[in-house]
Amino acid sequence: MGRRNWMQGPAPVNIGGTGRRRRKRPGSRRAPDSKARCDGGRHETGRTGEEMALEYLLQRGYKLLERNWRCRYKEVDLIMKGADGLHIVEVRTRRAPTAVEPEQTVDRWKRRNLEAAANSYLRSAEITDPVHFDIVSIVLDGSGRALRLSHIPDAFLAIDL
Repeated sequence: MGRRNWMQGPAPVNIGGTGRRRRKRPGSRRAPDSKARCDGGRHETGRTGEEMALEYLLQRGYKLLERNWRCRYKEVDLIMKGADGLHIVEVRTRRAPTAVEPEQTVDRWKRRNLEAAANSYLRSAEITDPVHFDIVSIVLDGSGRALRLSHIPDAFLAIDL
């Protein structure tokens, strides 16, 4: 086409959008009467896993300081106090059968977000204890019972702390 000649007049103005209907994204909010996946959905699986992880850690002597602590777009599932310091815990839950183990899904971006959130929490709470980054990995069966639950203390080391 090339450049428009200035004598042709102004370019057309799109006031009402493109005229195309927007496609609904998966996981978008639905009306309350629609058939949303309540049982066995991703959020419920995560919530169930967090409950199991919390119970597991409390039985082993950890104390809960924060749950689902947020700082902007970053989130820490559990912040626990242990005998050896502060534990930033990421809980990963999957339903069987699973192609990869849940702990393998904590990639470098998630680790960086956890480190940044831990820095923010340490500054806001004025804590100087040593920090440990743990992962609790849970695989559930079809009925929601734990097939495997593993706690990986010091799963990775923080670079900036």
